[in-house]
Amino acid sequence: MNYNPLFCFEFKTNTIMENALCILFLIPIAAFLLAGVVPNKLCNLNLLVNLTRIIPLLAAIISIVGAIWLFNFGMVESKLIGIYDLGFLIRIDALGLIMFSMISIIAIVVLRFSYNYLDGDPNQAKFISELALTIGLVQLLVLSGNLFGLFISWIFTSLVLNKLILFFPNRKKARIAARKKFIVARLGDLSLLIALSLIYIEIGSGNLSVIFEELKHTQLNGVSMSLEVAAVFLVLTAGLKSAQIPFHGWLIEVMEAPTPVSALLHAGLLNAGPFLMIRFAFLLDTVSIAPVFLFILGSITAIYGALVFTTQPNVKTSLAYSSVAHMGFSMMVCGLGVYATSLLHLIAHSFFKAHSFLSSGSMVEKAITKDASAYSRKGSVGRMIIGFAISIALFFLIASFWGVTTSSEYQLLIIGGVVFLGVLNLVVNAVDSYNYYSSIFKIMGATVLVLMSFFGLEELIRYTLGAQIPPIAKPSELMMFLSATMLILFFITVLIHLLSPLLKKGTFYLKLGVHVRNGFYLNLILDRITKSNYKCI
Repeated sequence: MNYNPLFCFEFKTNTIMENALCILFLIPIAAFLLAGVVPNKLCNLNLLVNLTRIIPLLAAIISIVGAIWLFNFGMVESKLIGIYDLGFLIRIDALGLIMFSMISIIAIVVLRFSYNYLDGDPNQAKFISELALTIGLVQLLVLSGNLFGLFISWIFTSLVLNKLILFFPNRKKARIAARKKFIVARLGDLSLLIALSLIYIEIGSGNLSVIFEELKHTQLNGVSMSLEVAAVFLVLTAGLKSAQIPFHGWLIEVMEAPTPVSALLHAGLLNAGPFLMIRFAFLLDTVSIAPVFLFILGSITAIYGALVFTTQPNVKTSLAYSSVAHMGFSMMVCGLGVYATSLLHLIAHSFFKAHSFLSSGSMVEKAITKDASAYSRKGSVGRMIIGFAISIALFFLIASFWGVTTSSEYQLLIIGGVVFLGVLNLVVNAVDSYNYYSSIFKIMGATVLVLMSFFGLEELIRYTLGAQIPPIAKPSELMMFLSATMLILFFITVLIHLLSPLLKKGTFYLKLGVHVRNGFYLNLILDRITKSNYKCI
């Protein structure tokens, strides 16, 4: 395609209502950005609090208007402000609207928590303004319809986040985390720049709609090496952004930042990696190397995080490793090409993690109660086998009800298998305990509800996204082998946890527990790469 040397101000859509809708979505974004950049002397604390109470509510209401429009008329794009088909363009589609709505709801909760959290702090206005700026940039990121706008919002979101991490600059661990995060983020920015540059050179346009249409034709005509390399760099970018190992260390240490920052980070900003993969789903569906790389990276990270987070004595550290595992799972699912499931998991994880961090104080009591109840397990192998058999029967019964089998939607069956392993832990613990039968039946009912909800909501999200993602393709033999291997490794991880009452007396188990609790010392790799230690900070 030929470059257009002129400034582009032509509307992609020609109705007043469509243009008004795009402007409507820009209002809360502009308000958040304005609240973040106006000096505190001109915008006092009371005015900031009032503004940041209204803006996210307004954004949530606008999301409803956008949903009604999309349901009736479909996707909308604003005019492009830029040159050579690069610049700022708002794209309101199902994916962007879902993310925009989720961010708006989380912003309401996090901002409200912040008003009380830093009440009386002389820098409270500065904190709220930086929080507002971050939220506005994230909203701009998810609605960006052009490579240039996406890249700019991606960079500035990270830079503002670093300022929030360093809100208490005297904390050494906060400075270490910020240093690691800054270096990892800049590597991610460089990787993203390379990927987007290759896409732009190959396609000849920065408009996402044009790129996706071209990719659909490219899949039929053959894939160039430039697109293969671009996809690999996109995966690397997402991995760096979403704390995939071995670049996860900064996320573990960022707990020194204020609690609202941790909540916003884990519930929103970490999702940028899986979001990038879902946004460029047509590219991943076209190439062959990047999905395998993405699946392996996500699988290893998910298993690692799931193994380590259960051994952490600190609640916030445990939540951080949990986020590592969840981000790995989302990336792994994208590697399998089941993008609707990844988005479903991303939404569920965001709300769960925001609640977890903002209520981390009360979670300490829950953790203590959980540890105390661990001794109620009988440790009976026979009971564990019964619980396992019940779980297997429930899973395959529900999967067959939704038409998910090894010959139909194999990837969804594998992902459902991972979800099954999560509920397996609940059912086995319930059967192998001193609970009354009524409690066991309640847990089994909850298990059925979880599995039914997974398959049902996945289908709903897939229907909602529609043409924004490619259909689930038949997996290659390599991907089938890798996914089956991953499922076995997940099973072994869960099995070790289930057998823990029998293994705790073993010397080897105790020694292994020390290494697992320290995350197998992988954080030292990032320490050496970034030269981050207490002496140099």
